[in-house]
Amino acid sequence: MHETAAALSKTRSEIIKLRKAMVDKALELATKISELESQIAPADAREFLVARCNLSRSEIAFYGKVTRRLAPYTDVLRNNGVSYDMIRSLASARESVRGRALASIASGARFDLSDFRVLRKRIADDAMSAREISVSMRKRMMHAFAKRHAKTVIAEFETGATDLMHEIAGLNPSTVDGSPSSSAASIADKAQKLMPKFEAAFGSSHARHGDAEWRSLKPAAREVATTHRALGNLASAAEGSPRSQKIRSHMLSTLATGPLGTLARFTGNDHFMSGILPPPRQPLTKLPTKRLRTLELCAGAGGMAIGLEAAGFEHVALIEFDKNAAATMRRNRPNWPVVEKDLTTIDFTQYAGQIDLVCGGLPCQPYSEEGEGKGHADERDLLLEGARAVREIQPKAFLFENVRGALFAKHSDQIARFLKELNEAGYDVQIVEVNTQDYGIAQNRPRILFIGLRTRDRRHFEMPSRFPERRANVGETLYDLMSANGWSEAKNWAEYCRTATFELDDGAVVQGAQAFTLLGRKGKARKLEALRWKRSGLDPSGVPDAAPTDELARRNGPDFVPGLTIRMRAVLQNFPTEFEFVGGKESVAKQIGNAVAPRMAQAFGLALYSALEHVEFDIEAMLWPEDVRRKRPIIDPPPLEPSVALREEVEA
Repeated sequence: MHETAAALSKTRSEIIKLRKAMVDKALELATKISELESQIAPADAREFLVARCNLSRSEIAFYGKVTRRLAPYTDVLRNNGVSYDMIRSLASARESVRGRALASIASGARFDLSDFRVLRKRIADDAMSAREISVSMRKRMMHAFAKRHAKTVIAEFETGATDLMHEIAGLNPSTVDGSPSSSAASIADKAQKLMPKFEAAFGSSHARHGDAEWRSLKPAAREVATTHRALGNLASAAEGSPRSQKIRSHMLSTLATGPLGTLARFTGNDHFMSGILPPPRQPLTKLPTKRLRTLELCAGAGGMAIGLEAAGFEHVALIEFDKNAAATMRRNRPNWPVVEKDLTTIDFTQYAGQIDLVCGGLPCQPYSEEGEGKGHADERDLLLEGARAVREIQPKAFLFENVRGALFAKHSDQIARFLKELNEAGYDVQIVEVNTQDYGIAQNRPRILFIGLRTRDRRHFEMPSRFPERRANVGETLYDLMSANGWSEAKNWAEYCRTATFELDDGAVVQGAQAFTLLGRKGKARKLEALRWKRSGLDPSGVPDAAPTDELARRNGPDFVPGLTIRMRAVLQNFPTEFEFVGGKESVAKQIGNAVAPRMAQAFGLALYSALEHVEFDIEAMLWPEDVRRKRPIIDPPPLEPSVALREEVEA
């Protein structure tokens, strides 16, 4: 008995403690939101909270009420163990109700939600005259009666509709030959009797398909109107008019648009639908013939462009200011419309109405964790220029890539302005965290994507699947290139990279070494960064001219770790094997490091194509058409450096 009492006492203490913690957190969150709104414009703060903090607008409004209405009473709320639900009720109540409720709570008397409801009703009654109270009671009685009646009518309609569907489903084609029959008469009779019940529940006046009013109807209203018309048609099925003959033939329709399909869909009778719906379409494994049009900002060497091209997009313009990166795109895709200009000087209204997707890897250096992180103070920041392009072009969708550092608190004002401009341009914006390693690329490269679509297309957008089972490692990916110059330890190196285990941020343990985000640096890596790379079997310092040799390994001693040549970097960034780069070594390394991995871009391109064109893809089959799972790729290493003629051209 003593143990039970002790357990109950302990539980009571823990529950009181937890309830107090919930109140503390709610009040703390309200304070944080208030502080943010005092630092930047409230509208910008709301856009940031919705897009980045996953708060709904109703939550933000609630916490605003908590700050304005309950801030002076935080100690009272905390000390008396008020529940979170009570805080919601107090924040939403009228001042007269809230004041008396807080006085009761402060007195230490027991006061819960039921007491709050009684108090609210008593105050409301006190404020009304006897006549007003009588009128209010009659209104409540009428509303309750109408609600019960509507429930009864809908139940009667559902029963009659089920009976009607059974009769339509049991029709024999030989009895419905276009002339009136006993079957048609029975169906018409049931439909005529069912119509008043339908109209009593859902109304008798509905727009018709093709009317101007139809276009403004919400989906539910359209379904009601369609069902009303189907019942009206069935009610006239026994007549001798040409229209009735057509209705009788339509009864046997196996399409979901027939009357049986309409009624079954409206009443939720799925077992009727199974016999009339066509089999579900298989996801596509090849692109449709239609190409969507895209304009890319800061296209770089073309990593995103390669992926979007493979996802069914046609490039209208690829804007890139760096001459070597622009030349790289022209070298590999002579037909691409490369525009070598500063995008801040471009009037994008010339593309208005012609583009399905605006995309790009807007400069990440202002927000990089590796750099100074100056944000909007960095002259290279082009976030708002990206928003301007979207506003002037008005595409169906946009896709912008950047680094995770853009979401750090110190950049919240700039991100809020960016999101506000995109929202005001008419887009629902989603911020997505991605990593190239989830798409079979041997590089742990976290990034964020800003994805925006019109509301009508947003509901069709689904994030492409991630493929952790296709996790690649640098050993299998780079073995051919690492062994190209006869390095005798290449096989042992590849085996280590294949079998080494690593613990991820979420505590999961995975097998296989991966590179980290590729950078176009010249000097040595910082100490901690070098140790992290060494654990993965690689040295990120510099850019060696050739694959390792035994002589190079001997000179560096037993702790030798190979570096990454230009071609190795390109392979790790998922560029095609035959892709050639223009420029000196430093320029090419920068082009590769700044690029978006093509396969990841293809995955999101397919997801956007699917949302815009309402088709479904087997994305895995599209990304790996020949299914090379767990097979070491066979790579013929092309030249490791640009041609002599090209080097002379660049140096000149």
